[in-house]
Amino acid sequence: MEKDMEQYIEKLRRYYDSDNRLTQYPSKKPMRILALIQIALKISPERKYTEKEVNRIIRDSITFSDIELIRREMFQYRLIGRLRDGSEYWSEPDWKTKYEAYL
Repeated sequence: MEKDMEQYIEKLRRYYDSDNRLTQYPSKKPMRILALIQIALKISPERKYTEKEVNRIIRDSITFSDIELIRREMFQYRLIGRLRDGSEYWSEPDWKTKYEAYL
């Protein structure tokens, strides 16, 4: 698994520009999770965020326009949590344990 992860990390570098922004969303699940983790690391576990703030973090991390896709997948993979009405977001407390192999 570790060797596979190293290969995914190496391949994923091609998806970033010189400003370390994701230029396209990878199709392979392990690479998608790695890309999402890079964004999740920018969300502090110490505070709550509005949807607008989360969107700004995502927008500053990607060069393509599908902010909603990234936000939904971060929620789906439990990197972030949110209130049902979407008014508040946070970093899920246990995601680093769940995705330890990716870190």
